Amino acid sequence: MRWATEKRAVFRIGAAAGIAGVVLAVMGAMAVLVGIQDPFADVAASDYMTGIASAPALWALLHFAVAVGTSLRLAGLLTVGETFSGTPARPLALMGNGLSIVGVALLIVTYSRDGYVHTFLTRVWQEAGDGKGVQEAIFSASSRAAYSTEITGVLLVAGLAPLAYGAAMLVSRLYARWIGWLGVVGGAGAVLTAGYLYATGVTDLGYGVLYPLFAMLFPTVWLISACVQIWRAPALPDLAAHALETEGQRS
Repeated sequence: MRWATEKRAVFRIGAAAGIAGVVLAVMGAMAVLVGIQDPFADVAASDYMTGIASAPALWALLHFAVAVGTSLRLAGLLTVGETFSGTPARPLALMGNGLSIVGVALLIVTYSRDGYVHTFLTRVWQEAGDGKGVQEAIFSASSRAAYSTEITGVLLVAGLAPLAYGAAMLVSRLYARWIGWLGVVGGAGAVLTAGYLYATGVTDLGYGVLYPLFAMLFPTVWLISACVQIWRAPALPDLAAHALETEGQRS
């Protein structure tokens, strides 16, 4: 895999954005998980809201960071897709691009909703007095709606998009074959994970094992590996300059 000098610089920007986005999104999500409230814990709405109320500003800031990181992740995904321009695998890459755009949009909606709306609902809940039960019911409904949107985003971004890109990698052989297989296997696992979560809801197996493995670890390693290969790809020789130099020597 080699790029013209000017294209290499642009691809490097996209690759760097993808790596930075994955790191920011994962670190933000882990900070929420460890420092405030497990967003996937099967706990009562009051317990969930108590966790948010303990650090509402930090809750909102971390969700904003995850949304920004996910946006940068999209830049990396689209950069991967663009590397297949002019190859037989281009249609597969275009499928991956479309799935990535829709999936990232759904995830950003989820993170924005969690970060802002749930902070607002928690503040109202704190001030509700005897009406807290109503607020908890509203919060539970909002959480379930966010859950459904997020799982759909995971299905697309961590499942179907890596499947398409991974298949393109295997067809074109621009990338190391293990990266292509990592996308295919991890993507298939994420599709199955999303289906399981849709069917069962919040379970220890779903969110304790499958989600961290196929919605976080596999897609993170796959995208970083692809972006690192893009970053390290050498530039093509400057053929025009070489031709002029050769012509001058002949003269």
